[in-house]
Amino acid sequence: MNATGTGRPRDPRIDTDVLAVTRAMLVESGWEQLSMRAIATRSGVSRASIARRWPSKAHLVLDAILGATPDLTPFEGTDREGWIRWVVTGSAELFSRPEVRAATPGLLAAIRDQAELRNALWQGFSGPSTRLFDNDHSTSDGGASTAKALLVLAAGAAMFASLIAVEDDTPELRAKILELLVPSARSAT
Repeated sequence: MNATGTGRPRDPRIDTDVLAVTRAMLVESGWEQLSMRAIATRSGVSRASIARRWPSKAHLVLDAILGATPDLTPFEGTDREGWIRWVVTGSAELFSRPEVRAATPGLLAAIRDQAELRNALWQGFSGPSTRLFDNDHSTSDGGASTAKALLVLAAGAAMFASLIAVEDDTPELRAKILELLVPSARSAT
């Protein structure tokens, strides 16, 4: 029985296959050439099955490159300095992946035009990680405003470096970004 208790259970192989094909096709042909029809054909899954799971190409691509839920294990047991170190490192790792680099320009346009998707992405991304920033609630807003600002700075820097400042996207640049952001994370009150 599936999660809702009605109908046939979902085949998890479909999700796995479709997401893998989506990542591969992004690298091979880019956002512009990627289509739900091509993904369905190559993965051997019906377009209807894909449409039931993902309402748009942007939803599918986001799930393929980010996953359905954020992986918070790197944040477990860290202090604020460890938190910002992981945000900077994780953002740089994310934006350096070939499928993410291929998807980002098209996704930015899709997210700009789809408020519901944009808001869901930001809430799903920022909500869980900002709560981990200030587990002891030592700041008046739980550290949420500082954590969100640091997320924007770190992720924005990683995206800019991976797409625009490609030649300067080096470990030395990331170390300098950390050098600038770590004091802000430590001193947040």
